[in-house]
Amino acid sequence: MPRGLKRYQQAGELHFITSSCYRRRALLGSPQARRIFQQTLERVRRWYDLGVFGYVVMPEHVHLLVSEPERGSLAAAIQMLKQIVAQKLSPTLSPKTCDKGGAPQFKRRPRQ
Repeated sequence: MPRGLKRYQQAGELHFITSSCYRRRALLGSPQARRIFQQTLERVRRWYDLGVFGYVVMPEHVHLLVSEPERGSLAAAIQMLKQIVAQKLSPTLSPKTCDKGGAPQFKRRPRQ
């Protein structure tokens, strides 16, 4: 993390957060993927007692307007949201290629 940045958490303010999908892939382009995101957001909202004032789900990114959670930190809540959504969407991703947003597969170079 760059030096000199200030974090303004635990100040009782609202936070505008933008999160992009892996390599800006359109992983949230289907109705099923958006439903998974919405259900997970609700689950995280309840768990952390997070105030969600607005959100927009686009195919390759998400905008959130949230308050600070009553339990835990905002960073932990967002991390949980992103991890659960990624885990639930991972079965729909192609594990062998990157064209649907899966992690790239690296081949070993032959020994020389």
